[in-house]
Amino acid sequence: MSVFIKICGICSRNDLEQICALDPDAIGFVFWPNAKRYVRPEQIEPWLGSIPETIKKIGVFVQPSAEEVEAVAGACHLDAVQIHVTSNDWKIDRPLFEGLETWLAPRLEEPFTPALLQALDPEPSVLLADSFDPQSVGGTGTLSDWEGARQLVQTAGKPVLLAGGLSPDNVLEAIEAVQPWGVDVSSGVEKEPGVKDIRKVKKFIEKVRHESDPA
Repeated sequence: MSVFIKICGICSRNDLEQICALDPDAIGFVFWPNAKRYVRPEQIEPWLGSIPETIKKIGVFVQPSAEEVEAVAGACHLDAVQIHVTSNDWKIDRPLFEGLETWLAPRLEEPFTPALLQALDPEPSVLLADSFDPQSVGGTGTLSDWEGARQLVQTAGKPVLLAGGLSPDNVLEAIEAVQPWGVDVSSGVEKEPGVKDIRKVKKFIEKVRHESDPA
């Protein structure tokens, strides 16, 4: 089975168009104002026509309100929202609108329990295994805990997207070690925060598509 590929932290229309031409499975926009790769919904609305229907549009949020998620997802025609949590008492206790997937990034340094899935209603369809830094939340370039991620793969009963410090140089080793459903890269394919190196993006996608799944 092929590994799902998400290219995250896209901040310009030029990068978006070049990345879409390489046909990843998903692209990600960060809607957390404290992030280095933050984009405003009104900033990316004019870019939406550049995204093929075959590529999923993912919005990244940190403990947002349900109202915020609904407003941004509607304006940007998102296919899924990726929620990072930094405290255990956060919840969205009412469903998002029909047809929107919810992905959850739990804190890997804490034991995974089924109760974590109750933070979203409905339960998340995908879990993200990422390195954790409450000040930046994703895109840090810090390698995630592969052993913890592998345990999540084995115990969660849901698809797991591996992130955190991935690059063209280590992604195959990461896939072999963790056996994730998919991989998510941001800083590992950049020239600087928010500016993608398209050659690295191409190399990352080619390695995952052709070397991890030769068939």
